Amino acid sequence: MTRTDRAAFRMFTISEAATYFGVSKHFIRQLVLTNTIPSVKAGKKYLINEKNLENYLQSGAVCGKM
Repeated sequence: MTRTDRAAFRMFTISEAATYFGVSKHFIRQLVLTNTIPSVKAGKKYLINEKNLENYLQSGAVCGKM
């Protein structure tokens, strides 16, 4: 894996994702808890891949319904 490959896997906490994308923490948390978007639990925090969340938000899906 090269250095540029690693940059493609930017991960956000729920709080970071909400701030970055300009949505509420509650909205992101609901996406994670309903498995609408994939996430990884690291200790007490959930980590979300930036591209997965971006793709979901751009898809126009509302509350997990496509």
